[in-house]
Amino acid sequence: MAIEPTKAWDTSMLNYGNVLKSIVGSYEGADILELGAGRRPSFTLEEMPKSIGSYTVNDISEDELALLPPGYRKARFDVSGDASNFGDSYDVVFSRFLAEHVPDGAAMHRNVFSVLKQGGTAFHLIPTLYAIPFVVNKYMPEQLSSWVLKTFAPRRSINPKVPAPYSACYSNPKIMTDMLKGIGYSKVDFQNFYGHFYYEKLPVIKGLHERFSALAASRDWHVFGTYAYIIARK
Repeated sequence: MAIEPTKAWDTSMLNYGNVLKSIVGSYEGADILELGAGRRPSFTLEEMPKSIGSYTVNDISEDELALLPPGYRKARFDVSGDASNFGDSYDVVFSRFLAEHVPDGAAMHRNVFSVLKQGGTAFHLIPTLYAIPFVVNKYMPEQLSSWVLKTFAPRRSINPKVPAPYSACYSNPKIMTDMLKGIGYSKVDFQNFYGHFYYEKLPVIKGLHERFSALAASRDWHVFGTYAYIIARK
């Protein structure tokens, strides 16, 4: 039994760019902002719709932004700190696999709301609690969790491991939607995805996990979600 493709974990990653381009393309002359990308934007300028007005990259580090390829604009600020210099500046703000590393997720979403123009859209791909690998990553001591990743999911191993508190990264659609609408978003679409690749070195557990994830996806048991799209309109 396979996970329905539209709800499978790998779809969240493989289709991210297409969803983003569709959102960006809905704005004429869109000014877009990628959060936390540093020297490595997720997309080249040529990959974005030709109608965009500007592609700005955010990071907390001036040194990282100094290494950006030419053609991108820069916005240095802490995504959960003070973003007041960039208010009402962007049509689309997006991130992927950033939110779990932010110490105050609600503050990040408030800042994104503040830097969006009226009618703008936020788009985020996040890992969600309480998927077992992310609970382990959140609570296990750093040295031990790094060893676990290297041993059982080597393609996900990062050295040094970046702290991940998973603040405001939940698979419960109501919790996330209520938080975002409380910030002021007029419309929120929240989509869970199921499954992951962390058991690739454990074939028996991997098979059981895949079958259970397919069942959870078919019944929308969001508590067993692993990744999610957030699309929120100001």
